[in-house]
Amino acid sequence: LPSIWEQVSFASLKSLGSWVADLIFRVKFMRAWLLKGQPAAFPLPVFFFPQGFMTASLQTFARKHMEAIDGLSFEFEILTSPPEEIVESPEDGVIVFGLYLEGARFDQSIQRIVESRPGKMYDLLPAIHFKPANNHKQAPNTYACPVYKTAVRKGVLSTTGMSTNYVVPIELPIHEDETEQKWILAGVAALCNLTD
Repeated sequence: LPSIWEQVSFASLKSLGSWVADLIFRVKFMRAWLLKGQPAAFPLPVFFFPQGFMTASLQTFARKHMEAIDGLSFEFEILTSPPEEIVESPEDGVIVFGLYLEGARFDQSIQRIVESRPGKMYDLLPAIHFKPANNHKQAPNTYACPVYKTAVRKGVLSTTGMSTNYVVPIELPIHEDETEQKWILAGVAALCNLTD
């Protein structure tokens, strides 16, 4: 990607051809949203600043339920339906998809993260319902999996005080006999955009 484009582009480590294809997908999604109304599920990678999208979801919940936004965070429900079959928006929160798990995979049959298959670096996560909750504490038997925009797991603090690459932690279920430390040491993270 030309450096002059990088200065105003969404975070990406893709080659120019893949970056253009990604841009076209983003524009098509935003256009469909504009013309057809709010979708039932959102591909999180399409957002230039996904942290803002998450905050907007919390703000919508706070206004609707007259809650202080400072006490809100997310609970997570891993869905079994593929994104294309989701036709209704949830009452509260948002359904997101398009995240890739690096360093592990999500086993739909047992609804847990498990070791990666040999030779497979990334695994597409199922759709996830981000549910706003007041004073939420991390659920037991979960791994607080960090979500990054790209595979470069670092960023610069922006004017908002947030990293330019880190998005949010998502709680992924783990086996009862495992500790979260196992997945931390394995470096498991979710990514919005893969490198090609």
